[in-house]
Amino acid sequence: MGCQKTTRRQALAAIGAASAVGIAGCMGDNGGEEIQMRTSTEDTSAYQLSAGLAAVADEEADFSIDARPSDGALQSMRQLDSGQTDMAYTDSLNAYEIANEIGEYENEPFDNEIQSAFWYYDIQGGLAAVDQETCETAEDLEGLSVNANPVGTAMRTMTERHMEHAVDLDEIDELAVSYGEEGAALNDGTADVVSDIRINVDLQPSYVEEQYSINEDAWLVHWPDEVVESIESEEAPVTGEYIPTEDTPGPEVGDRDEEWWVSTIYNVFVTPDFDDDLMYSILELINDNSGELADYQALAGDWADMDNLATPAANIPDVEMHAGAQNFFEDQGVL
Repeated sequence: MGCQKTTRRQALAAIGAASAVGIAGCMGDNGGEEIQMRTSTEDTSAYQLSAGLAAVADEEADFSIDARPSDGALQSMRQLDSGQTDMAYTDSLNAYEIANEIGEYENEPFDNEIQSAFWYYDIQGGLAAVDQETCETAEDLEGLSVNANPVGTAMRTMTERHMEHAVDLDEIDELAVSYGEEGAALNDGTADVVSDIRINVDLQPSYVEEQYSINEDAWLVHWPDEVVESIESEEAPVTGEYIPTEDTPGPEVGDRDEEWWVSTIYNVFVTPDFDDDLMYSILELINDNSGELADYQALAGDWADMDNLATPAANIPDVEMHAGAQNFFEDQGVL
């Protein structure tokens, strides 16, 4: 079946259904260059943001973006290195490990350098236990069945790096459950502890809302002070922040006013051979159409501020910014 130009109404419907069909690879009827972009699974805000960018490019640009889902940030970055995609996303810790060939990249390093392009969003992550008695603090995780975010996500890596400061990961039964399945896994006893995700603090994904609607006693696992102090001593960007509990509705929190959350910055990455002028044009598209982008995915509203897009991407340890992005942000006066 051949590609047909996708209308704005069709794209919005497809994004709302978290469907790759009708968006990926079929948006570019403008005769220009097609850019491959990979982020995460089709039920995530990450994919929906990329699909919205593809839809706006189809309407407003002389290039197209083929936005397709992947199994998560780790896979999307591998696809970037192998040449299967032109743009991918991941968090600062994974980017740091790629650049320094540590962690999983010690034995399987990238063939290509990665460079940052622009900020995507921030993610905050907690752990939700079936109830307080099962797991009150991170130091109670040993012996439990835990889904520390789905396999293949950078958030799983970051969360496990936090957990290592509280327990021996070899003493945990690590599960492989998707985001959409976590609520049911907690409810039916498959999991004792699952993840809780917030984006830019304010956004609670629908699957997290459902998770708490069917698990009324779910407990936000506490990170003791000594564990947080140990996390903060890391040289690598293993990062988190204290967030008021009133800003993270859903789980039971007892009498706590705030709690430590895993917190990490996601950026879009390319390789150095990505065309400078094309990168400049992508950022111009975002700058000129921030309102349209926000219609597709509300998170894109934060892209209206060019400082938001530039500063996090320019400050990743040991990772340079792509020249086309650097030029654009300097012209905007934000770098």
